[in-house]
Amino acid sequence: MIYLFILIGFILLMKGADYLIDGGVKIATIFGVSPLFIGLSIAAIGTSAPEAAVSINAAVIAHSTISFGNILGSNIANIGLVVGLSALLYTLSGRLSTIKNELPYSLFITFILLLLVRDDWFGNNILVLSRIDGGVLIIFFFIYLVYLYRMAISDRKKLLLDRGLSSIKHSKKELLKASCLTIGGIIGVVFGAKLVVDNAINLAQSWGVSEIMISVTIIALGTSLPEMATSITAVRKGRCDIAIGNVVGSNIFNILFVLGITSLIRPIQFSLVAFVDLIVVISITVLILIFIFTSRIISKKEGGVLLLFYLAYIVFVILRR
Repeated sequence: MIYLFILIGFILLMKGADYLIDGGVKIATIFGVSPLFIGLSIAAIGTSAPEAAVSINAAVIAHSTISFGNILGSNIANIGLVVGLSALLYTLSGRLSTIKNELPYSLFITFILLLLVRDDWFGNNILVLSRIDGGVLIIFFFIYLVYLYRMAISDRKKLLLDRGLSSIKHSKKELLKASCLTIGGIIGVVFGAKLVVDNAINLAQSWGVSEIMISVTIIALGTSLPEMATSITAVRKGRCDIAIGNVVGSNIFNILFVLGITSLIRPIQFSLVAFVDLIVVISITVLILIFIFTSRIISKKEGGVLLLFYLAYIVFVILRR
């Protein structure tokens, strides 16, 4: 029965990703915005739903420290595993140059997070993400939303100008169909990932696999399964902008919204171990920035480097425990 649930989970993941990409592209066409915008917004927020649910729930039940580790691990996996594997299977090319705004912002807000948690730099000997810090992150999240709104307006104006139109006509039926595809896709991806992870954990436990191995492999992989399914499907359909936008947008959403809301609910105290993970997030973000800025593509070789970086991190996590 476990194997059947895992199979159903993977089917939901794949079909959900298909519907999410197809629906997202249709919505982009209807509103005259770029697929990149869809990747940075709808796809990113939708695929980050599991991380948001886990982190906010952990804060509510007074285990907010889990939130920090969950988000950092997810962001590392998004770049190292998701982008790495996507590039290894299909060289990521196309409108990657448009990410030159979003990736630096992702790196910038990670540095902001680093400054906020290191209260000892200001004479306080406690490593904590306070409610005030959470408020700062939420402010940066609203700045990001304003940026996305301006991007959408700019995309629409450019499309109208190129086509010599004053407006874009679409039927309510088309919009309803595209919205249903997108929402259905997000639901399929999220619940498919949950089915796979929950039953994979049960299977691993029945085989006598240690909790440490389960936590750094199955659970770590599980948090990024929605992004992985969505990004690989996007690249397969020739939508590199959605693939990269999904990952970058997800990482930004995780730090600004999820950690922001979580720390507003309950301040997050963390150890130096988590601080090391934060440095890893910064390092791998710098690495992908270098790849994109130098060649405007992420080649199979560079995808392999990102994947090796992630595997090295997993080994490091196992050894430090």
